[in-house]
Amino acid sequence: MVPDFTAQCEIRMLPFDSAAVYMRGINGKGAQLNAMKLFSVPTCRKAFTLTELLVVIGVIAILAALLLPVLAKSKQEGQRTTCLNNLKQLQTGWQLYLGDDNDMMPPNLWDGLPGQAAGSEAGSWVVGNALETTPTNIQLGVQWRYNSSLGVYHCPVDTSLASDGITPRFRSYSLLNYLGADPDSIGPDSSRDLQKGSQLKHTSLILAFVCEDANSINDGIFLVEPAPSTQWRDMPALRHLQGCTFSFADGHIEYWKWKSADLAEDPGALARLQAVLPEP
Repeated sequence: MVPDFTAQCEIRMLPFDSAAVYMRGINGKGAQLNAMKLFSVPTCRKAFTLTELLVVIGVIAILAALLLPVLAKSKQEGQRTTCLNNLKQLQTGWQLYLGDDNDMMPPNLWDGLPGQAAGSEAGSWVVGNALETTPTNIQLGVQWRYNSSLGVYHCPVDTSLASDGITPRFRSYSLLNYLGADPDSIGPDSSRDLQKGSQLKHTSLILAFVCEDANSINDGIFLVEPAPSTQWRDMPALRHLQGCTFSFADGHIEYWKWKSADLAEDPGALARLQAVLPEP
């Protein structure tokens, strides 16, 4: 007679070496199964061989070598876009000033101090020197009411420090020396000095704000002597993949790639800037 196992099933836990399972049917007879056979589960583990591990490491290294330069370039291009956007906002603020101040340009005046100590005079678009350890003089500039975010004045690639050697600089941009220049200045290039927007001709060809080289920037003025001069006075930046960002008087922005990493040895770079100065 076949035992009936549809009734109650009882599992009694015994020490592992003598554990057994008892199943009682309605006829009182039970069946005993050996626990070792019931719970015996075959296991199989296989590890990587040294050769396989080296192959995996090699593939990862190749992928990293291919992807990291792409990611780095993508980051630099993103930072360049941010810098261009900063210049666009500064240029827009400059144009708004024209509309609110009877067509007068934001003043762009030198305080008379020489060399790296040079600063912008009070009442200028920004005041003071780019090496200052506080942003106070940026906030005192007449353009602050239109561009009241400090980040707009700083290039994201500019890692230079203020005069204390600790504080990151607050300003990376300067404005072309002929725009908002001193109306009383006397010099060989004073015929190019402009104070009103209506004096501008061919605004799409007139340089305005510049991302200036960290070793060149001091006051808020970007000084360029016209041709036939071959002397650099202030230097544009090379930090954007050996290029620089600019805004123009009509409001558009541009990125220029330099042919040489040493602009002092590249007369073509200076000539390119001289071509976008106001006419005398």
